[in-house]
Amino acid sequence: MTDDTAPFAPELETALQAASAAAALILGRGGAEEVREKGRADLVTAVDEAAERTIAHVIRARFPGDRIIGEELSSERVHAGRRWYVDPIDGTTNFIHGHPFVCVSIGFADDEGLAAGVIHAPLLGEVYRATRGGGAWMNGARIRVTETDDPTRALLATGFPFKRGKGELDAYMLLVADAIRGSRDVRRAGSAALDLAFVAAGRVDGFFEIGLAPWDVAAGMLLVHEAGGLVTGWPGDADPPLHTGRVLATNGGIHGWLDALAAKHLPRLGTGGEAPGE
Repeated sequence: MTDDTAPFAPELETALQAASAAAALILGRGGAEEVREKGRADLVTAVDEAAERTIAHVIRARFPGDRIIGEELSSERVHAGRRWYVDPIDGTTNFIHGHPFVCVSIGFADDEGLAAGVIHAPLLGEVYRATRGGGAWMNGARIRVTETDDPTRALLATGFPFKRGKGELDAYMLLVADAIRGSRDVRRAGSAALDLAFVAAGRVDGFFEIGLAPWDVAAGMLLVHEAGGLVTGWPGDADPPLHTGRVLATNGGIHGWLDALAAKHLPRLGTGGEAPGE
């Protein structure tokens, strides 16, 4: 339960309830075999669609005037007013294959920016939550980013650009190769929302990716910020990462190194566009 007197407590409680309802559908897997391919490596199941409808119903019952921006029902890009960024299943390919890195991601924002976020990973038994100024939490325990400032001791996370809008694969893999050489290692979970949650929880020290949608990253960006980390766009970006889909998120200590690494490879990638989430 949340503190009813805390800022954004109603929004956080609504996000928690909506994510829990969607997580139950994920665990039930009803419709998991009904797979539709929206594009290469861009899949959707009947569970994605049912989960998003469920989330929208919970939100609208409490906040009928708010906008809902979601991957399956409303892919419009809205960055003003009271709005909810919803990814009913981040990691759909993982879900189809029974891989456990799957989550529900719900982020709420107002005109001042991100204000509440929930990432519910039912197959991992983990619920992450954050509110603006209220810290970041996982299963009731406060979480913090790591303190390392040595890239060679850092574990990184990323996603690979298999989809439209994510850049040229060979060029991106050169960036990944450099990241591997300069760090302890690089992981690819297949869920940007979970990658950001893992930065917030100190499981990885940094995350980089391009071609993301706002519903992929809204909740996770708030988690990282409230856990003491740093979230920015890529070098040269005039707009924030929620708009561009290009995200660098770290513990702060390795951010300069990761920013310089991204700058080195950015000319080869040839994209700044958004794309649907994973």
